[in-house]
Formats: sequence, C-alpha cells, structure tokens
Amino acid sequence: MGDQSPLASRPLWASVADGFYVGSRDGSFLGYVDRQADGMWRAFDAVSRSIGDYADHHRAMAAVTTRGEDAG
Repeated sequence: MGDQSPLASRPLWASVADGFYVGSRDGSFLGYVDRQADGMWRAFDAVSRSIGDYADHHRAMAAVTTRGEDAG
C-alpha cells in the first residue's frame, strides 16, 4: 500500500487591505505582513511580534510561514 501520512497543507494568504496580508494554515492563524511607508514589508508572527523587514511581500510571507512551522 502507499504512504498514508497526510499531506502537508499549504498556507493560505489573503489580501485584506492594500499592502496588508494575513496568513493561515488549516484554520490556524500564522501571522501577517504589512507594507511600510518606505516600501519594505514587515512580517509579524501569530502574536504580532515583528519577525523582520523584507524587500518584497513574498519573502515576508515565507518568513511568517517558516515561523509558523517552527511554532507548530
């Protein structure tokens, strides 16, 4: 028979306002990213702690996703 382990689900990101995205996985909040006045993207974890600033929102989202995986 094949491997019966569940597949890891992908994070879901939603744009809720211009320059603001929230992430979740399987209904659990991962965190959010917010575009700053200088154009950088600040990443925050699930309890609103700043993770860091990134040049684009894809890198910021990846940082939030990784932090969420480490916490899980």
